[in-house]
Amino acid sequence: MTDLRKLDLNLLKAFVVLLDECNVSRSAQRLSVTQPAMSGILNRLRESFNDPLFVRVQHGMQPTDRALELGKIARQILTDINSMLQPPILEPENLTMTLRIGATDYVQAIIVVPLILKLRRLAPNVQVALLPVQGQNVKTLFEQNKIDLAFVSQNNLTPDMYQQKLYDERYICAMSKTHPMADKKITLETFCELPFAMFSYNGGEFSGATDLALQKLGLKRKVMVSLNNILLLPSLLQESDLVAVLPECLAKTLPNVHLQTPPIDIDGFTMLMSWHERTHHDIAHRWLRDLVVEMMKDIGEK
Repeated sequence: MTDLRKLDLNLLKAFVVLLDECNVSRSAQRLSVTQPAMSGILNRLRESFNDPLFVRVQHGMQPTDRALELGKIARQILTDINSMLQPPILEPENLTMTLRIGATDYVQAIIVVPLILKLRRLAPNVQVALLPVQGQNVKTLFEQNKIDLAFVSQNNLTPDMYQQKLYDERYICAMSKTHPMADKKITLETFCELPFAMFSYNGGEFSGATDLALQKLGLKRKVMVSLNNILLLPSLLQESDLVAVLPECLAKTLPNVHLQTPPIDIDGFTMLMSWHERTHHDIAHRWLRDLVVEMMKDIGEK
């Protein structure tokens, strides 16, 4: 047997045609080559497989037992190669994979939960794993193959990373519906006197985007509570005089709270979706990313 590296796959195609026709002339016509060229191909096949492959009979050629055995393998190889060259077809209902998403608690509520609900309807065999990214290098997580998709703000990514804008976020005040200021316009002076609960992603922080905006005006507010568990906020706001300044999309998910525009311009942020080069061209991951973009249109157009 010749070295596989020296075997031209076109020879296999010619071999299958010869098996079909058992005639050099007809095989040459099917392959659009001359009869001498077809005879040359047959000689090369014989050398490659160290077998006559075809023997002359009264009305043409007859394949040897070895040729019939090799023919089954050759047909399967050509079928497999043809399948490899066909564009993949995605059937979401039959998609089986694990999607590892890196996201903060805030993003899980805004993006991941709706995504999971959509996947339960469209692609129920997709497993979703939620992984924390706060305080970690997102690019490193991708390079270590720990996540497939990340939902983070622009500060967590570098320009060389694959990314797509999902929506712009702004800040809003949240308080109890029975709070004394719930039915009043909050002035900047009053704002600085209110007791605040602050959601701290890293925990233990008493200063954030709101405080930076106040600092530019030479002002500061009273942050009385710092917490990193978003689930505690509704109870704190509903049962006390505390006020929170939160990303608007997050605030809208909290039950039984009153929302009000703050009396100061606070720099918002852009929420992005990021992924790694290894999944950039993958048909399943492209479909998942398109699903997220479509899902986020309503937020992006608010």
